Amino acid sequence: MFTIKLDDTGDIALQSGQLQMISGPDEIAQSCRLILGVQKGEWFLNPELGIDHKKFLGKGVSRDEMQDEIISGLLQEPRIQSVDAIEFSFNRQLRQLIVSFTATGTNGEVITMEGVEIGG
Repeated sequence: MFTIKLDDTGDIALQSGQLQMISGPDEIAQSCRLILGVQKGEWFLNPELGIDHKKFLGKGVSRDEMQDEIISGLLQEPRIQSVDAIEFSFNRQLRQLIVSFTATGTNGEVITMEGVEIGG
């Protein structure tokens, strides 16, 4: 599937004034990034879309709970068969959680995404 490429801020990617298109594993990774950026219940057309960002806030949050929520979000993308690895990095000064993941698509392709910001 081809779709419009978005940059890291969610804006439409342009190069020399032209829309950029994306497909394959990169397009699936972009879709996953969008899912992880949506607060569950936020979008009225699909209240089940997204993840519960509150599970990433506070002092008593466990790594297992965060990982389960990320996996739940990634598996909302129907072209993701399995989530193979998730890495977390914390920027305490900016109060940001950065997530990177590797997943396997239903067609066997490896999907990777680095630097997905949760919260912040």
